[in-house]
Order: sequence, then structure tokens, then C-alpha cells
Amino acid sequence: MKLLELGDSISRFRFSQSCVGLAGCLCVIYAVWTPYWLKDRGLWAEWNNTNTEQTNHKGVFNALEAERVFAVLSFLMAVSTSALCLVFALCWTSQTVRSYSNTRSLLMAGQALYPTTLLLLTMASTGFFFLLSWSLFTYQHREEISQDLSSLGSSYWLGAIGWFLLLVVEMIVFVAEQAVVPDILPDLEKAVETWRISSQLRTTTLSCSDSYYSAYSPSDMYPQRFVSAAL
Repeated sequence: MKLLELGDSISRFRFSQSCVGLAGCLCVIYAVWTPYWLKDRGLWAEWNNTNTEQTNHKGVFNALEAERVFAVLSFLMAVSTSALCLVFALCWTSQTVRSYSNTRSLLMAGQALYPTTLLLLTMASTGFFFLLSWSLFTYQHREEISQDLSSLGSSYWLGAIGWFLLLVVEMIVFVAEQAVVPDILPDLEKAVETWRISSQLRTTTLSCSDSYYSAYSPSDMYPQRFVSAAL
């Protein structure tokens, strides 16, 4: 298996998106599970200085629980997206899409497998969920942050870098790819047509061979030899 194919622009953009996504997901994973958000405390710490507005609306909306739920969702998405980025960066080649058995059915519907589109969707979902968690944390502790900006730790800033990579940088790379890289659908249609012609030729050749062997099979010779011997 050939690893790290960078021979054409499609492969280079796919590798770039995979690297951006992997870096962003690692930042998100680090931010979710480390306690260095604000004054060496993280998302899972118990904060006693909740503001009055949140306390008065506790029955309607609990920002602390919401930010933790979104953090868990973003963590799960980051793990799966990281694995996807590694697959597309190291194992996916220009010939991989042609090896799928449903390639012809996809082409008949005017579609094809686009790894970069799948990467964009998974990265955007991961970045969006984490951005919600990050924004809720920032809103909850906005007074402390405004008083002492240096109290913010590495988890907070790496989290910001993570959602920025997944939402902004990834979108820029994807748009650049759409503007530069030609569509692969015409090439795949030509490849499938070539396969269809070669498959028909192979089927015709096998049919002729079967007809030839059935016409001169040994079982048909035995009656002729028996008749000759009797005469």
C-alpha cells in the first residue's frame, strides 16, 4: 500500500485538510480534559461564583451543564475526526475511490466520493460544538476574564486555536481547493466506461471459450468411438 501520496493537487489539498483537522482536534481534546482554563481550573471544576442572572434562570437554562454537554460532544467528534484525518492523510490515494463496488451506481446518480467534503462536515461539527462550550464558559466568567486576562490558561487558548482551525482555516482551505482543483467526476466516468468495455470483452472471450470446449468435450467423443468399434 502506498502511503502519503502528494503527486497532484487533489492529494496535496486532502493532506493539508487532514493536517489542519488533526491539529484542531488535538487542541480540542487537550482543552476538554485539562484544567487550565481559568486560574488553573477547567470545565469540570465546581465554580461557586455563578452570577445572579444564571441563578435566577436555573430552571430554564443551566449554562454550566450545557457547556459540559457540548464539550463531551466535541470530544467524541474530535476523536472520530482525528481517525478520519489519519486515514485520508496516510491511506487514501487517487485510486482508492475507484476500488469501491458502488462507484458505478454513484456515477449514474451524478455523484462521487469526495474525501475533502466529508472532512469539512466532520470538522465543522466538531468545531461548532466546541465553540458553543467555549463561548458559554467565556460568557459565564466574563467578569473575571475582563479583570485579569492573564488568568486564562493554556487550555482556554488552545481551545480557541482548535475551533479557529476547524471552522475558519478549514473553510479557507476547502474553498481554495474548490477553486483550484478540477472536478474528478469526468475522470471517474471515463474510468468506469473503460471498465465496462473491458468487462464486456472479457465476458465475450469467456463465452467463446466455453462454447469451444463444450463442442469438443471428451464426453461427446465416447459415443463416436463406440460406434466405430461396433462397425
